[in-house]
Amino acid sequence: MGLCVGTAFLAASGSATFAQQRNFNIGAGEANATIPVFARQSGLQIIVAADSLQGVRTPALVGAIDARVALNRFLQSTSLVIAADNGVVVVLRARRASPLRRAAFANPPAVASPAPPPQPPPAAAPSLPPPPIDLTGANQADIVVTGSRITTSGYAQPTPVTVVGEEVLERDAKASIGDSIRELPSVGGSASPRNGGNSGNIVGGITGIDTVNLRQLGINRTLVLFDGQRVLASNITGGVDLGTVPTVLVSRVDIVTGGASAAWGSDAVAGVVNLVLNRKFDGVRGSIEWGDSYKFDTGSQRLSFAAGTSFAGNRGHVIFAANRLESPEAVFANQRPYSRRMTLLVNNPDHSPTNDEPRLIRATDVGLSQATQGGLITGGPLRGIQFVGADAAPVPFNFGNVSNTFSNGGDAEVLWPSTSLLSVPYRTSSLFGYVSYELTDAVRAAIQLNYGRTSSRNNSVPALRLGSIVVQDDNAFLPQSIKDRMADEGVTTFLMGTTNVNNLDLGKPSLNLFEKALGIPVATTDRELKRAVFSLDGTIGRWTWSAYYQHGVLNVDQRTLSNIITANYAFAVDAVRDPVTGDIVCRATIPGPGFDAAAAGCQPLDIFGVGNASQVAIDYVNTRNNFQDMKLVEDVVSLSAQGALPFGFPAGDVAMALGAEYRREKGRIVADAGAAARRYSVANFSPFSGEYDVREGFLEIDVPILKDRILRSLSVNGAVRATDYSTSGTVYTWKIGLTSQLNESVRLRGTISRDIRAPNLAELFNSGVATRFVVPDPISGEGVSIITLASGNPYLQPEKAKTYSLGLVLTPTAIPRLSASIDYYSIRITDAIYSVGAPQVLARCMAGETAYCSRIEYGEDGQISQIRLFPLNVNADMTSGLDVQFDYVAPLFAGKLSARLLANYIFTQEQVILGRKVDYAGSVGEDSPVAGIPKLRGTVSLSYKQGPLSLTGQVRFIGKARLNNEWTAKDVDDNRVPSVAYLDIRASYGITANIQLFAAVDNLANIAPPDTPMSSASGQTPLFVAPFRGMIYDTLGRSYRAGVRLSF
Repeated sequence: MGLCVGTAFLAASGSATFAQQRNFNIGAGEANATIPVFARQSGLQIIVAADSLQGVRTPALVGAIDARVALNRFLQSTSLVIAADNGVVVVLRARRASPLRRAAFANPPAVASPAPPPQPPPAAAPSLPPPPIDLTGANQADIVVTGSRITTSGYAQPTPVTVVGEEVLERDAKASIGDSIRELPSVGGSASPRNGGNSGNIVGGITGIDTVNLRQLGINRTLVLFDGQRVLASNITGGVDLGTVPTVLVSRVDIVTGGASAAWGSDAVAGVVNLVLNRKFDGVRGSIEWGDSYKFDTGSQRLSFAAGTSFAGNRGHVIFAANRLESPEAVFANQRPYSRRMTLLVNNPDHSPTNDEPRLIRATDVGLSQATQGGLITGGPLRGIQFVGADAAPVPFNFGNVSNTFSNGGDAEVLWPSTSLLSVPYRTSSLFGYVSYELTDAVRAAIQLNYGRTSSRNNSVPALRLGSIVVQDDNAFLPQSIKDRMADEGVTTFLMGTTNVNNLDLGKPSLNLFEKALGIPVATTDRELKRAVFSLDGTIGRWTWSAYYQHGVLNVDQRTLSNIITANYAFAVDAVRDPVTGDIVCRATIPGPGFDAAAAGCQPLDIFGVGNASQVAIDYVNTRNNFQDMKLVEDVVSLSAQGALPFGFPAGDVAMALGAEYRREKGRIVADAGAAARRYSVANFSPFSGEYDVREGFLEIDVPILKDRILRSLSVNGAVRATDYSTSGTVYTWKIGLTSQLNESVRLRGTISRDIRAPNLAELFNSGVATRFVVPDPISGEGVSIITLASGNPYLQPEKAKTYSLGLVLTPTAIPRLSASIDYYSIRITDAIYSVGAPQVLARCMAGETAYCSRIEYGEDGQISQIRLFPLNVNADMTSGLDVQFDYVAPLFAGKLSARLLANYIFTQEQVILGRKVDYAGSVGEDSPVAGIPKLRGTVSLSYKQGPLSLTGQVRFIGKARLNNEWTAKDVDDNRVPSVAYLDIRASYGITANIQLFAAVDNLANIAPPDTPMSSASGQTPLFVAPFRGMIYDTLGRSYRAGVRLSF
């Protein structure tokens, strides 16, 4: 007779973005008791013959995992197998008799030998319970995902964890695993190659980096783990590039959205992202995927392959995997209709201190007021003459409405869309190798080798000269009519501005053209990660232990072309006739008062009009040997153990985890001599060298207080970690957590923790990175091109954070297909590391704070030439909010329908900057002192699965926001940023058991990003920063992906 248990809550057909994860808390026991509990907690409808359950015991199952994956692993060590599964009902039957290998590494059989002879099946089931289930694919006891180091059965962790399962990663078919993670509502604005996050930065070697920023607290406050182990940072400034991490065999991604420093160490302030591997993969699988946008200008191809098998009588296991992704095309902003007309905030000509008109208004087609492509005279009696066309014809320039460096309503050129990238061209490759072998029945050794490589290209902003070029009346390229005008006016010089793109067709931008052009630097960045891990793990009685040594090396090679050599440019633009030969030469090469030996080889440069600069002059002005070679090395030695203490309480055993770790981080940068001497307009890399080491130990304990007395269960978890930095001394982190199962329907959880983030190598040891920056002069208000020199501070201390969370998990028995969780969080960071920006230095100096005035240096002409910047422990950050998740699944026709809601709402997001509190929750404009994200974000999905067919529709909602929370109606005419919703669809069909076709469309309705315009006071170079936030909104429009998967 069949026994039917559970209901039809089928987690495997979850959202297109996130798997239908269920929270399990099942102790080991008789199958006739535990399988109904599993059915209730998983929502699966299970049918099994009652006599098949006799004498069968199941292991403990604890943690958050996809329901169908959990079922397979729940049955793995039993005599039960899945006989049928029609997508609605699962039928179990007894396994056919066969010799049984022990189910898990933690509990070896009583008798074993290196080559045992064949044995008949055991006469009866063992009297001891089977080992707990391994939810990670590693041979450990229960794994309770990433929120804790304790994996003892019966423990349900108090820290909220979101899990992205393998099925969902495949269903989304994203170009990178980071793209799937970034769609979580709890993840803030994060850079990737396809959202233009770092597309204009050629200084830090971060082009094409693929990162995750939890809670909008910064990538440095998110700890990234690779199967529970640290991954070497991808830059001296911190952050891990997911593009260099092998992800082919990632079985799930755990996202801990709360402080976890006591469990995992520094950087886990906002949370942890752990990429969990399938180390038991057996078989062969591969996939081919193609993708593109609706403009067919972002074509991508991805290939993946994995193979695994056992050897030596199943004592050993070997896995190899590889991945290749290519997206070779650059997408410039002028390739999208919504970004061709530059929208910025300009001065309102109708505003006055005595009326109610706002001081700023939104305007389109905004350009520069102090430079044009062919040149613009910006000062003196000839002000307002521009040079147009190949013959450099002098014509009047209509300034229109001038707003410092901006101009609209006149002749100003809209330059940004032709020189700024929405998506950078990039390529990634990764290799993964893993070999394990059971040395004895209680000890296993393993070697893991990882290799990752990314290559990307991008360009910087043009090397603008905003009215700063001094042109003399004897310049050989100056039109005669202007020379005559100068004579009539009695002047011998004038100031001119140019965008330095006068030999380009801005309607057809190209990185290849930029590399040969004047004034638009193009960088190629190659990033290579090599990582090796040797590990040992095993069991001693009821305890498991693990030890590993990790060595990682990251090399970043950046080469920059068409970067202007400042001195050569100054020599070349001062072109005159040689008094002897009559040839056009550089003034500095003529013997006499203006002679300069450094000008040897100078080629005169024509900057008047369009297309007149000779290639030989461009080659003289631009460097082709601007580079930096960065190398980072990380060594880690770790030892940890966990298990149950020999004493306990009536409610259960006391579990403990403890361990120690040593880590050394070091880095160096070698740069070309020109960069070290700051000869270029940008990318003046400085040599760098620095290292530190860390010694730490941790202890975690879980104490069950009550069980089936008043409450179903009540347990307390505590952890403490002591960390000693060679740079700043010893610091302590801790966590206290509580979980309580009130009844079958309600569970409470809560934590309080103290967490830290240690300063990274750049913050400590940077010798100074020079960057050209345009700031408004505090006296005249006009834009001034300066050098900012950002250096490190070896006296920095770790940031400290206090994190609170309180959550409610609902699995109502009255509504068996419904599950929900609501979690409140609050994070407060003190001693936050902050580097005061150039505009703030200027503003505070003008306010009379002399400490900031000392950072400003002036040139011989009296103008600001350089501002020195360095970080301090002076800030505080605070954020609080609510995470919500609802799931509901029901049978429909011959299949199943599932719905999911994931949402995050931010209550507060504040930063105290040098004593000034800034509220930036929902403040997304560049004029905001701190860039935030919209307060409300969520994902709603609906999926249907029947047999081999799976269909999913998903809506990603991003709530309304403001440009600047501090602005009122007197500041700007429209401070609103509207909400936006994107519709995504997914589909897959299994042709056979081994072949599956899949397709996906993002942003089906081709919704444009909302404008987030900035003003000239934003502290950015506004005409070269997108008027929308690519790290929040979709900037490429509708995109497609399709492919085929094979598995054997």
